[in-house]
Amino acid sequence: MVGRILTSRRFLLVLGVIAALAIASSTMSKNPALPLLALHIGADDAQIGLISAISPIPGILVSSIAGAYSDKHGRTKIITLSLMIFASAPFLYLFITEVWQLALVRFYHGFATAMFMPVAMAAVADRFDPTKRGEALGTFSSFSMVGRFSAPFLGGALIYYTNFTSLYLIIGVSATLALVFSLLIPWNAAATTAHAKKFEGSTVTALKNVVKDRRIMLTSSMEAVQYFAMGAFETFLPVYMDREIGLSALEIGFVMGIQVVAMLVSKPLMGKLSDERGRVPFIIGGLLLGAVTITLIPWVGDIISLSVLSVGFGLTVATVTASTSALVTEIAGTSAHGSSIGVLSSIMDVGHSSGPLITGIVVGALSYAVGFGLAGVLLVMGAMLFAFGMRTKGPR
Repeated sequence: MVGRILTSRRFLLVLGVIAALAIASSTMSKNPALPLLALHIGADDAQIGLISAISPIPGILVSSIAGAYSDKHGRTKIITLSLMIFASAPFLYLFITEVWQLALVRFYHGFATAMFMPVAMAAVADRFDPTKRGEALGTFSSFSMVGRFSAPFLGGALIYYTNFTSLYLIIGVSATLALVFSLLIPWNAAATTAHAKKFEGSTVTALKNVVKDRRIMLTSSMEAVQYFAMGAFETFLPVYMDREIGLSALEIGFVMGIQVVAMLVSKPLMGKLSDERGRVPFIIGGLLLGAVTITLIPWVGDIISLSVLSVGFGLTVATVTASTSALVTEIAGTSAHGSSIGVLSSIMDVGHSSGPLITGIVVGALSYAVGFGLAGVLLVMGAMLFAFGMRTKGPR
């Protein structure tokens, strides 16, 4: 028993370090670099929103398939393939001179996270029982948040002090290290095939069973609403600070980075609390808090106020997402961890993709206040819908 616990913790540690490196490389390529690079090559607001919307599209297409495939055939192949994309994509940015090229590279890069995160989270869920799963998934997410935390600060500093070329070279090195470290993952044949032994039917059948469950789809929709707001936040807050307030790339990186710090610090705690007190209240509370913070953004014009709101928004994302992934695995059961988290990720990416696209159109046509306000309204509506839809008795 003790040996199993130690093996599971070592597995979580190694996979978490890989996630930190891979997600750092991915996040650094877009936060705050992507909108700033798009501005640099002459993109307008609508084009910036479109480019930011491109990278989540692969998640819509393949996350659920990758998760279900890993349920039946194991997690290793999908994780390795995703890390190969993480390692190769950054070097393609070095050759970008046109908006369409940036969109194409973002689309390719998006396949990495689309496959890695749901399958890696399913692998963590395999190793821990429900009484520890929320905390374990929150801890794994915090490792990825280390990458998200370091990316805006480092990315903003590199752009400010050097250039985009240096930035993407360092991104490539980080992703390559993640691929090398994947050789150290302590895969355990018995543990990693336990889910496959309980898997019955085809990949398509597994996905159909997950999609038919109203509670899984409702929970996944809340993740999509949260990431709609997240997409609007991470794409247009840097543009707002650059154009409307005149902050430097270094200051923009700081404001975006402390939001990730808030997620990093709070997510394991939120996961542990949801293990003990239930998932639904944390999801509802997080959505409502997110509505307040994102709506206030265009009404402040100094770095201190924006930093406070950035921290607040980070707490809301941690509160919601620490509970959603654990909840869908509990509803789906042991044999469908990959399928359930894959469906969650695919629906999440619908929100993540449409957030910057729709917000870009609204901001370009109307104002930042209306664009960020729209995200706030959707968060409130999501909280109300979730509270109503989850009134029936089910998993915590």
